[in-house]
Amino acid sequence: MLNRIFHVLTVACMLALTLTPINATAKDLDRLRDAVKRGDVLPLSVLQEKLRISYPGDIIKVELDEDDGRFIYEFKVLQANGRLYEIEMDAKDGTILDVDDDD
Repeated sequence: MLNRIFHVLTVACMLALTLTPINATAKDLDRLRDAVKRGDVLPLSVLQEKLRISYPGDIIKVELDEDDGRFIYEFKVLQANGRLYEIEMDAKDGTILDVDDDD
């Protein structure tokens, strides 16, 4: 139980750092933290690992959007060959929704 609480707090802190540049409110963070607790949203670390399987490289930016109550992460991934991908991922199940090649 203590391990689960630590995990949720760690995710909340990571999300707070991630969300700061996009002006997330405390209410947004509370809703996201609650969604992670309920299991409605996967932890960011899990989503990043899923992403790296299909798109290896350095995740250089992460943004979180909410659309009609659905949390969507937008990752920017820089691959070793210099290609930059912008990838949208459903925070609930890790489904890749959209991929843009910025080359």
